[in-house]
Amino acid sequence: MTTEETLKITRSFVRAGTAKIAQLGPPLWKILSLSIADDRIAPKQCLSVQLSMGGVFVVYGSRFLSRMIIRNIRHYPFDKSKYPTPENLASAVSLAINDLKAESAQLLLAIPKAWAILKTADFPITVKDNISNVVAFELDRLTPLSSDRAFYDFQIIAEEENRLQIMLAAMSSDRLQPYVDALQERGMTIKQVVVGLSALGTLAHYVHERGDTLFAHINADGYEGGLVRDGKLKTTFAGNFAASDEQLKIKTLAGEISPILDMVKENGGMPPEVFIDCPSSGKWRAVLPDIIKAPVRFLREIDLNLRFLKSAIMDETPHTALGGVLESLWPAAEGMNLLDKGIHKPLKIPLAPTIVLMFLIAAVSLFWLVSPLQIEERRIAWIDREISARKDEVKKIEALKKDMEGVEKEIATLHNFKANRPVVLNLIKEMTHALPKNTWLSRMRVTESTVEIEGYAASATDILPKLEGSPYFKKVEFASPTFRDSRMNSDRFIIKMEIEGLPEEKGKNEKKE
Repeated sequence: MTTEETLKITRSFVRAGTAKIAQLGPPLWKILSLSIADDRIAPKQCLSVQLSMGGVFVVYGSRFLSRMIIRNIRHYPFDKSKYPTPENLASAVSLAINDLKAESAQLLLAIPKAWAILKTADFPITVKDNISNVVAFELDRLTPLSSDRAFYDFQIIAEEENRLQIMLAAMSSDRLQPYVDALQERGMTIKQVVVGLSALGTLAHYVHERGDTLFAHINADGYEGGLVRDGKLKTTFAGNFAASDEQLKIKTLAGEISPILDMVKENGGMPPEVFIDCPSSGKWRAVLPDIIKAPVRFLREIDLNLRFLKSAIMDETPHTALGGVLESLWPAAEGMNLLDKGIHKPLKIPLAPTIVLMFLIAAVSLFWLVSPLQIEERRIAWIDREISARKDEVKKIEALKKDMEGVEKEIATLHNFKANRPVVLNLIKEMTHALPKNTWLSRMRVTESTVEIEGYAASATDILPKLEGSPYFKKVEFASPTFRDSRMNSDRFIIKMEIEGLPEEKGKNEKKE
């Protein structure tokens, strides 16, 4: 090999290696910078607790390699006229942990929408880098609460050239702290507090999977809902029903939903699907889509795209608590945690293992780029030596291969002969089944295409149709006149027939081939 050829091959290897590195660079970096605690691979368990009027709902879920499973659901009823007390909540959660064996699960609390303040706020784009401190400073202006007397969190939901829009969620610490303390007294720590409305929006977004998602929760007295865009709560609404008439309730809710649908259309978006969570669809299914001019789906009647280990409890699923499980376990969830108080810790990339792996990859890549020619030359030399050493063996193998081909041809000839020539034992077996029981044979002659039998029967004429009905014989006829043997009290006959073939035997031979 000349120097010019060597340089040409080396340049081609370098170009190919550079192209592969450029192609594999982004996914390789994701792998190198992936933390073992990343939500996409790390196993996790969550116990989502929903505070509702008259009781506590608990949903126990787990995740492994991004696959989520709802393991069980519990309901602990209390006084129907009010929310459970902190002691009630602590007792229910303690019972649930023991009953479900969920000691290692992280605890999430979904609070009622009525306890929290949800609103949007605008800020100059210049405060983006210091948005957490700005929200803490402006909280008493945006809400009736100050930052030291509130649990709160926010999300950036829109970012334009000069404007930053956030969704703010806040509630009084005087109301939430007693529940946190009651759980801590029993050795349980809340890791996440979410607004129930946000959790329900996360569930609707998870089911919808694409585009904007509009959702609403309906009970006997009122309604609440919102619009989810890109996984974040964009707009919220809530209200009470002024009348008990169901038709008026539908019109009231439609009055809340229609302006949001119009806003989405004005911004050039597709009309979102509307997800409704209510105990009974009733007239809602027939009337609401016609009023708002948009598709409507009911959460209690659709597949939630989740695996339930207890299928019998599907109808009793509390969707807010189920959304809380998604807020904790679903990597794509964009929920808010009121315990964070607006402090969002950036994700830290594990640099040490990344640097080590990058050095190893660089060393391997350098070796792969520099030494391919030497490796190929050594390989060619080794192959030449092996060929020279095995020339005699190759000749012997070729001779054996020719002998084997001859044997295979002989075997194929035998198989064809066996497949084309009926087996005598099968013909005798078929003859035994076809002939009447009071018939016996004194002689049977089988050739390649015909069979001739001679014997005695009570009635020789009864034999012909039985043989003719067999799939193995055709053209059945007497070879000579029959006569009555008075001594045997039977007809003596000679019958000849042609062999029609053995379909079963041929089929077996074809399968073997």
